[in-house]
Amino acid sequence: MPLVKLQKVSLILPRKEAADAINRLAELEWFHPINKESHYTNPDIDDLLLDASRLLQSIEDVVKSLNIQLETGVLDTMFKGAPKVRTELVISDLEDLIKDLEARSKPIIEEARSLLTEQNRVSKVLEEYKGLREVLIAASNINMNIDTMNTLKRFYSSIFIVNKNDVAEIERSLEGVYVKSIGSSEFNTALLVISSREDAEKVVKVFRTFDVHPFTIPKGLSQNPSEAYAQVEKGIAEYERKKEEVEEAIERFKANVTPTMLSLHEGAKAAKDVLETMRKPAGTKNFALIEGYIPASMEKRFRELSKDWVCIVEEVGEDNPDSPTLMQNPTYMRTFEVITSQQGIPVRKENDPTPMIAFVWPVFYGLMFADFGQGFLLFLLGMLLRVRGVGSIRSWGTLLAASGLGATIAGLITGEIFGWHIDKFAVLEPLLHTQLGYIIGILDVSELSIEQVLRVLEVSVAIGVAHLVSAFILRIIKGFREGKGFESITVHIPSLIGYLSVVALILSAIGAGYDVIGMFSLTGIKHEEPVPWITPILGDWARVEIVADAAVTALIASMVIQLLGHMIEARRHAHGEGEESGMIGAVMEAFFIRPLEWLSHTISYSRLGIMLIVHVALMATINSAYIQFESQGNIGGGIAVLAGGNLGVMMLEGLIVYIQAIRLHLYEWFPKWYSGEGTEFKKIVPRMLYTIFVWEGKDKAMGLDEQRQRVAKTKAKASSS
Repeated sequence: MPLVKLQKVSLILPRKEAADAINRLAELEWFHPINKESHYTNPDIDDLLLDASRLLQSIEDVVKSLNIQLETGVLDTMFKGAPKVRTELVISDLEDLIKDLEARSKPIIEEARSLLTEQNRVSKVLEEYKGLREVLIAASNINMNIDTMNTLKRFYSSIFIVNKNDVAEIERSLEGVYVKSIGSSEFNTALLVISSREDAEKVVKVFRTFDVHPFTIPKGLSQNPSEAYAQVEKGIAEYERKKEEVEEAIERFKANVTPTMLSLHEGAKAAKDVLETMRKPAGTKNFALIEGYIPASMEKRFRELSKDWVCIVEEVGEDNPDSPTLMQNPTYMRTFEVITSQQGIPVRKENDPTPMIAFVWPVFYGLMFADFGQGFLLFLLGMLLRVRGVGSIRSWGTLLAASGLGATIAGLITGEIFGWHIDKFAVLEPLLHTQLGYIIGILDVSELSIEQVLRVLEVSVAIGVAHLVSAFILRIIKGFREGKGFESITVHIPSLIGYLSVVALILSAIGAGYDVIGMFSLTGIKHEEPVPWITPILGDWARVEIVADAAVTALIASMVIQLLGHMIEARRHAHGEGEESGMIGAVMEAFFIRPLEWLSHTISYSRLGIMLIVHVALMATINSAYIQFESQGNIGGGIAVLAGGNLGVMMLEGLIVYIQAIRLHLYEWFPKWYSGEGTEFKKIVPRMLYTIFVWEGKDKAMGLDEQRQRVAKTKAKASSS
């Protein structure tokens, strides 16, 4: 599909009005800026950027503290659904946007901070109480005021809480001092120590070596250990209840403000990104130069918004290496742009491969994962993610649904349902007598016989040949678009002819019963057998001998043309230098390397059939295990094996099939014609999932009602994407 036609635009304006120009470009949205910064700053833009950064930071702090996911995960999307509320912000400029976001976020941030502060306070008090309990539990049976122990004049007495393992050593170190265990817990022991006043310092030093100090009870609690322990237990129960109440309040608050916080975060980030991108426009001290690209369809709108300044609009040719690429695809095809981006963004002279990938991908995935039951479950899972998700999850849901639909249709063609043949299900028997009945089981693999395996591999290779031929044709088209007509005529077209010739020779050998020498009538045997695929298409005259002779002639002619083209190019560019070594390389490439590449790339597509055979074999093993359990009367075990086996195959093989489909595009198809060295067109306002900007005030060319209509269209487009 052709790419969107772009225009290069330039704005020349007083530098003091740069902020207003940025507002108008943000209103346009479809503006890809050219980054040419200058050392001249705009204080008003810097101030706005600082305000936007502070606002975004304060919102992000609350988002992280409340553990709000900026994009809903897969499991949450499946079971809860992603937030789909889109906040409409009516603004006149970015300054107005920042003030509006600050006003909306301030009460939420203050309440969030209040709740989080209370949560931290309760948690801190609770931890303190729990720490006291660990100490007091060893002395909880002491029912006396420990302050009275400090009133003795001739004796020193105190209580120490020590580890049980240290008691014996402490008693040896304090020989002659009264040491008595008066209480214990799981790990600690309360020791009552009584000594003379002269030995008090010695006692304290001994306990200090064990990092133990005299037992004290904090002020505010009873100095009676037994009563203090009861108070602490009561405090723990009270603050655990408070902690639960605060956490429940936070969860309720989080559920209520999550859509709003997502919108606020998105809006603040959009404002910051716009200002950060455009903070230093190029130009002189007094004048600013803003350059970028817009879609040609937006020219009228752009001129309306920039009518107060000097505006220059230039057409962008395909030869412009700096021009970004804007792909235009319908909603369904847009999902497969993620596959295209694996190789890269197309340049201006290339065709967008996404539409073809959108058609080929379900075919590849479906053939490798051909099972009506599992494919339908995969389709339902994809539709669930598409309906309940937003953003990238929604796109991946569409991709998954397309893959599942392909597997479902391919499952009908093979007649497979959860590894069983369709004729095993009596309820589906009427389907065999409908108009779809003739395609059900047409590619039967239920027995995995030699004939069935060879047929599957033939279909896989046929699909591969068609896919590779499309790559050769696209390369020829690209060569002419790039002005490389001579190279297309002498290299790319002969390569296509050579590849088709190699395929025709392989098919002729198959038709001749693999009598490669005899099919050229060199052994005196005349082969008049039909050629698979070719004879049904061209007619009864296309027999083995005729096709083989024609294919050899075409192959040699294509090689000669490639060699002649190389000689002409060598003379043109190298001026006779190194011609001999260049010719040897060209001969090796034309006669050996390229035919081997064509052959290996074609064989690589046999993985389509091999993965189907592996899938059938795995499901046959699982179903055989189920039958064995059932025959032994263990129905529960059989059902467990059947359910677990199907789930395991869907998860493991589904991932492997995805990787193989990616590989066929990245290593077999893309390298033959697609470079993917373009630059993606990035709007000045990033894509937003939860927020819509409605511009008013300074746009006299469009009323608020008209803007709301445009927003409604934007919502519909966003929901479909």
